Parts: sequence; structure tokens; C-alpha cells
Amino acid sequence: MVKMKNRKGFSLLELVVVVAIIGIIAAAVMINAGQFSYPAKVNTWKSSMESLKNSLVIYASTHSGSFPPAPSGNENVNQWLATKGAYFLDKPMTNPFTGADAIICNAAPTAIDKATASACVLQYTLSNYQDPISGLTITNGQMTLVYELGNQTTTITVPQ
Repeated sequence: MVKMKNRKGFSLLELVVVVAIIGIIAAAVMINAGQFSYPAKVNTWKSSMESLKNSLVIYASTHSGSFPPAPSGNENVNQWLATKGAYFLDKPMTNPFTGADAIICNAAPTAIDKATASACVLQYTLSNYQDPISGLTITNGQMTLVYELGNQTTTITVPQ
């Protein structure tokens, strides 16, 4: 008969079982945590688009109601805003899906989804705006931003 009085510590089998259980729990947590990153990126991008809209509205309010001219081609949003004197963002815009700089596209925007995350996601167009109260027409007084997230297309128009 073996006496268990002098036993100190854990056996190798007990340690292996505990490490295996911790590994299974950690794997389950990591799998579930990945489900929350995509909605967070979508919300980050929507917030960035609202910040861009607000920056352009501030520019228009200080430039007789006209929005900055659209870039001639695909251009980094941050550089474009800086060169037009419209940089009122509190931090540079990046694409949360790729980490790359956000790019303005004047063609149809490229959809963003989990499989293909493109940095070219934004369409910026200008048109003249006729003030309904005064009847004055403001050149480049209406701005439209269009972006796609998955199958959803969002259009922001100022003024509406």
C-alpha cells in the first residue's frame, strides 16, 4: 500500500489535462472575439464618413457655401483635404478594413466586404445648389458622398 501523505504538487497527467482545458477555452474565446471585429470596422468607417462630411461642411461654411473641387483622379483623402485647405479632421482617415489610407474614387465606389477590402471606397461629386430662400445659385454648393459596405450603398448629400 502506497502512502499519499508525502505527496507534493501535481502529477504530469493532471497538468496536461488542465493545460488542455485552458487551450480549449482560449480557442473558443478567440473564435467568438473575431465575430465582433467586422461590425466595429463598419462603425469606424461610418464614423469616418460622417467626420469627412462635417469637415467638408466646415470648409463650405468658410468659403461662401462652395465645397472643395473634386480631385482629378484617385487621391488620398488626407492629402486632398490638406491641399484644398479643408483639413478639419481630428485624425487622418484610414480604411479600417485594410489599414491603408482612404482613397477618393470618382468612379463607382468599390464594395467592402470581409473577402475583398479595398481602400478605394469613396465617390465625391459636386453640383450647383439653388438656395430655396434667396433663389441664389451657389457653384459647387451641393456635395454628395457615396460609399458601399458589403451590399449596402450609403449616400450623404449636403445640403439636402
